[in-house]
Amino acid sequence: MRLPALIVVGTLALGLFCGSASARQMWLPTIDNPYCAITTYLLPELPEQAMSSIDSDDRPIIVVSALTLAATRAYGRFLMAHECCHHTLGHVNTFHREMGHLGPQPFFYIAPALKRMELDADCCAVKMLKQTHEPESIEAARQQMANFGTQPTGAYYPTGIERADNIANCAAQD
Repeated sequence: MRLPALIVVGTLALGLFCGSASARQMWLPTIDNPYCAITTYLLPELPEQAMSSIDSDDRPIIVVSALTLAATRAYGRFLMAHECCHHTLGHVNTFHREMGHLGPQPFFYIAPALKRMELDADCCAVKMLKQTHEPESIEAARQQMANFGTQPTGAYYPTGIERADNIANCAAQD
């Protein structure tokens, strides 16, 4: 049985994601994700803003915090694009493949790559949002990251300034 990449989701959520597809459909609401054809679930008490994983049937899934999406729709759209990018760029498959053969501290081995993965997914999301003419979502993401300042945006993630600058640089590219 495969577990989601982010184990911090909690026991209830892990049970839902590791269960059968029919069980998930009964318990979790979904949202239309215009950036990829990956089932995107809404979870009201997700400790992260969003996450990408593979369910127990090896199908890609995305989970977005319903609270984050309700608070700022433009930023929520960036998050959905960003999580799609983790799948299309192969980050989720790489993570699961690497975790399959590691010992008791597998996160230690993947942590150095997390910073680059986040910056790459941010830039990929910016490209998607430029194609769909959503500059407000790009700016909302840049501002959200800038709010972190010099603090990391997650464990082993880039700082808010690094991500805000990366988003701005990606947006400036043709």
